[in-house]
Amino acid sequence: METLNVLNLETGQFEGKTITINDGKVTEMMEAPISHLRTYALPGLVDNHCHIQPAYAPLFTAAGVTSVRNTAGNSLHLKPLKDHQYASFSPTVFTADRVIDGVPGLWGKTSSGSFSTQSKHDAIEEVKRQVDVGASFIKVYGRLKRDVMEAVVNEAAKCKLDVSADLLASTDVDARTAAKMGIRFLEHNSGIIQSLIPSWHSLLSEKEDRALLEKGLDEDKLSTLCEELITAGVVIVPTLSLFAQGTKESHWSISTSVKTSALTSLEEHWNYVRPYIQSSKQTRLLEASKQITTAYHEKGGTILAGTDSPAGVDTYPGQLLHRELQLLVQCGLSPFEAIQSATLIPSKLFGLNSVCKVGGQADLVILKSNPLKDISATRLIEWVVKNGMWHRPEALIAKAEQNQQKYNQASYDKQEQVYYDYMNKQYPHLMK
Repeated sequence: METLNVLNLETGQFEGKTITINDGKVTEMMEAPISHLRTYALPGLVDNHCHIQPAYAPLFTAAGVTSVRNTAGNSLHLKPLKDHQYASFSPTVFTADRVIDGVPGLWGKTSSGSFSTQSKHDAIEEVKRQVDVGASFIKVYGRLKRDVMEAVVNEAAKCKLDVSADLLASTDVDARTAAKMGIRFLEHNSGIIQSLIPSWHSLLSEKEDRALLEKGLDEDKLSTLCEELITAGVVIVPTLSLFAQGTKESHWSISTSVKTSALTSLEEHWNYVRPYIQSSKQTRLLEASKQITTAYHEKGGTILAGTDSPAGVDTYPGQLLHRELQLLVQCGLSPFEAIQSATLIPSKLFGLNSVCKVGGQADLVILKSNPLKDISATRLIEWVVKNGMWHRPEALIAKAEQNQQKYNQASYDKQEQVYYDYMNKQYPHLMK
């Protein structure tokens, strides 16, 4: 039994609550006087766009991210997390399986993480396979042709699954077209720029990109488009922090106190891709995406906080979500609205445990300062409560360091081989 000042996600007020926890769940909540101790409790945070692996999963939890929406992966790699989703050191996982892309795929040929096709039949079969292995939603990429993408959306609808789209590289489908198809989630605010500037896509040269984006987006056309998308029920996931990390001006570094050897393999990856990231292009994309986010918020659209960690460069798992909240506030969201985008809204959309209520998982983040006054206070974490277990952040970082040894490159390679052997035996037509 603990007495805490807990943020009410409906009213925006901190309320004194005496909370009883049994077997990882909140079994009773009673009103109590507001504590004079200067601590503030939020429900566990959700990163609504990331890519998680067992090796670094506890880094999310250490940052107060107790649930994640994993926007690409495969069932075998994620099995350790799904099997232990009620453990106290790793986030609860709501996940897609392989992204469904066109030919050539943005990430190459068909693999454990991506399925590339030009066939409506094969795309439909892949959706059915993903449903069979327990995918929570379907993810499509921008090189998928319009008719194939529409077939994916229709099949997903039959299976009662939402479709999420990354259209940054698309030359065939924009946000307006995606919304008419029934795509509900636009990752990275993607497709919106193409709706306003049809010749733009993310793979343009620096010169071409500058010519199209240097002046920003037409405010009136953007406003009208936002109204259309909101009417269609489209939810945007800006991932502003992903773009910001690729710029010189808005790059953000984590505190040295949370640096860990568990980041070593990710840092090696980031250093490999760093030379390919063009800061000027990322800056223009960041500004356009902030403009979109601001307009969508002003019109009353639904926005989710996500980071794409650990894609891009220096996209620190868990920690970057705090940067995303700061950038959302820069786009006009109040600190409370930014917190809702990482708690209440994903709870309603995905059923994740990002609200503190009787019968729900006991996932909480205990802060040293009031985030409603300064959103950067979400970084000042004293305790993380995951499935009823109390952890200091440094203890969860130590767990990630242990995981790094257990789930090393050799382990990953072995798992990859098992995946390919299984898929080639069971679904050979979906591995071409």
